[in-house]
Amino acid sequence: MIPKIVHYCFFTSPSGKPWSLIHHVCLKSAVEHIKPTDVRFYCEIEPTGPWWELSRQMVTVERIEAPRKIFGNPVDHLAHRADVIRLEKLLASGGIYLDIDVFVHRSFDDLLNHGTVLGQQRVSGDLVGLCNAVILAEAHAPFIERWYSEYRSFRGGNKYWDEHSVRVPLQLSRQLPAQITVLPHYAFFWPTYEPEDLALIFETATPIDVSRSHATHLWETIAWDQYLEHLTPGQVRGVDSNFHHWARPMIALLPDNYGLPPFADRLARGVRTLKRRLRAAINGRRTGGNR
Repeated sequence: MIPKIVHYCFFTSPSGKPWSLIHHVCLKSAVEHIKPTDVRFYCEIEPTGPWWELSRQMVTVERIEAPRKIFGNPVDHLAHRADVIRLEKLLASGGIYLDIDVFVHRSFDDLLNHGTVLGQQRVSGDLVGLCNAVILAEAHAPFIERWYSEYRSFRGGNKYWDEHSVRVPLQLSRQLPAQITVLPHYAFFWPTYEPEDLALIFETATPIDVSRSHATHLWETIAWDQYLEHLTPGQVRGVDSNFHHWARPMIALLPDNYGLPPFADRLARGVRTLKRRLRAAINGRRTGGNR
């Protein structure tokens, strides 16, 4: 039986992404729908700011030092360190690991009788792996133990970015089918991170059928600059899109400007947005000229 312990990792540099509205609403969605017995939050540096003040009361903070090596192999990137931590914590106590940008739509109770549960990740319809943004597992689950042991061949770097987080578990699922329950991509990872799918999440109210979905991964790394940075409750209430509809109940009692960042931060974001649009316009003209 998988325990209803939810695990989160938040490893960022002091100048990295702050704890923000998206993180708070995703955390709150998990607490409300999964109803965990405990929410364990692993970090080296505890977040600060108004959104963290709201979220802090929902979690048990565990300050840890993320691994710099595994089986003698260097683990340089913060994301890869979090990949290792999630497997170690699931091995120790079992539970439900969620990335901090996973919005939960409904209870996970129907999944708790399995040993290990992962969901397919598809891109352009093709199966690319089993994504580690959502993992359910019993303590000392054999599949997780085998997955962790595969880090003996960890290579890291951009060339092998998702090798151990997405592609290795798919390979193992084919070798060890009795040790894992694999869910279709729509369980956790639909829509995808492709531009038209991100637009479906964040730009339109064209309904996304989540009746078969337990959660939706919001692809924060890709979506941050365009859709997620500096979000306020007022913006969530003012935009007609799937994400904004999902998020509204989670911030219903907050004033429109809650968490509004300093003017300098908003100005810097505006400059980045302008540069991005200019690049897109230039690339569009170049493409048009080559037709």
